[in-house]
Amino acid sequence: MFNYKTIAEIEMMDAAQKDTYATEKRNHEAELVKQEAAKQVAEAVKELPTKADIEALKEVNRVQGETITELKEKGNGMNFESLATKVSKFIKDNHEQIKEVHKSKTGLMQVKVVGDVTTASGTNTAPPSITGVQQAPLSNVNLRDFSVTQLTNNIPTNLSAYPYTEAVPKDGDYAFLLEGGIKPQIDFSWETNYAKPVKSAAWVRLTDESVQDVAGLQSLANDFLRKKHDLKKSKGILFGDGISPNPKGATVYGRTFVAGSMANAVVNPNFMDVVNASVTDIATTHNYQDEVPYLANLVMINPIDFFIQLVSAKDGNGLPLFPTASLNNEVVIGGVRIVPEETIPAGKIFVADMAKYNTTDYVGYNVQIGWVNDDFIKNQFVILAESRFHAFVKKLDEQAFIYDDIATIKTAIATV
Repeated sequence: MFNYKTIAEIEMMDAAQKDTYATEKRNHEAELVKQEAAKQVAEAVKELPTKADIEALKEVNRVQGETITELKEKGNGMNFESLATKVSKFIKDNHEQIKEVHKSKTGLMQVKVVGDVTTASGTNTAPPSITGVQQAPLSNVNLRDFSVTQLTNNIPTNLSAYPYTEAVPKDGDYAFLLEGGIKPQIDFSWETNYAKPVKSAAWVRLTDESVQDVAGLQSLANDFLRKKHDLKKSKGILFGDGISPNPKGATVYGRTFVAGSMANAVVNPNFMDVVNASVTDIATTHNYQDEVPYLANLVMINPIDFFIQLVSAKDGNGLPLFPTASLNNEVVIGGVRIVPEETIPAGKIFVADMAKYNTTDYVGYNVQIGWVNDDFIKNQFVILAESRFHAFVKKLDEQAFIYDDIATIKTAIATV
């Protein structure tokens, strides 16, 4: 029993299934046409008064059968209802001529039934997958720019274990003396530590055919590898957990806010009070007396907090307090950049003097092309990209990073 499919069901078929369905449909409809033609002839025969007329109609029936077979072989997707009606009309319209052909034993009448041309008349085989990209050329992967390395202190080195030594004043101080007074002694200490490099790497495998057939594919792969590398490095510098082989990120170095003399000192503090209090905390927190203050240059918050606290902030006249917040997606106040970053959880704030975060390009970003195992005989090749770098904060400079809750800082500075 043949079941007709809906257009939606046909579209879900693959090429082989569509061919099978089309063949079964043609066979089914051809059989229906034969049955209907036989029925129409039988009815016409009843109206013929002589045996000769009956023989003439049988001859027509034979010719019709041959024509129907031709239709089947040609794959004419004709509608059964339309064909049956036209066959019936042909018999009635040519009744007398049919009798004459049979009586004279000369001449031949063929049933020619023309079908309608519709969108279903053509067959569209599944195109090769490469056709789509040839009609719509590749565009570069749209990765966001998340570079913070330019804010760090980049140090040139060719040492794998990068040593750094911190000097710390210990005891004693200068004094103003009377004549003959005893001069005070002062001293200091130092500590040497070693930073180890971390590696960021990835690779992509391409075939010779894909590069030949898809314009710009290899260029896109190179661009994709570079963007992913830079993004991964920046995220490591900010959020790496410090567990080998990962770098230790600035937010992990970050400490909690210490209000000190700012505690309970601000009436109805707002977000900018939180930022300024954090910047002040960083600047006034020292490892030893008279140390050069840290100068925060970066503030990061979640994009939702950025919108609520900065983009939507307005003055008494309804004008935006920070016009650049929506225009440039950042606010710069006193040399401090406030930027949204979705990796920062909502409600958190990161404030830092990023110049105290040290990086190196021990092995700069490099790309190599080669083969893995039997790639060569498979016409495949690999593009490998990697770099090795140091990423660390000196022990004394860890004071230059704050990572805390906005609400916690606001509560700490608010008047009771």
